[in-house]
Amino acid sequence: MRIKHNGGRSGEDIICVPLDALFIPARTIERIMRKDHAQIERMRADIENGRTMVRVVLRPHCGGGYEVEDGRHRVIAAKLAGVGFIEAIVVGENA
Repeated sequence: MRIKHNGGRSGEDIICVPLDALFIPARTIERIMRKDHAQIERMRADIENGRTMVRVVLRPHCGGGYEVEDGRHRVIAAKLAGVGFIEAIVVGENA
């Protein structure tokens, strides 16, 4: 489900993307969690407390869905917080 609204930088649309449509390799998630666990936990708590996060930047993935260009920590924290969607800006082809 893509819900578009304008509000990004000039000419960019902000969309709400379901987290299950985002592709981050499992090895990348494991590496980030080992290295930055405390940061992820702070972000998770911020999300659960209703604080607004900076939008992530996505690129269409060749197999469907999106690759995370910027914001992997925020995506992982949102998943841990049980959020279903995240605000994003899509760049690249098919954007």
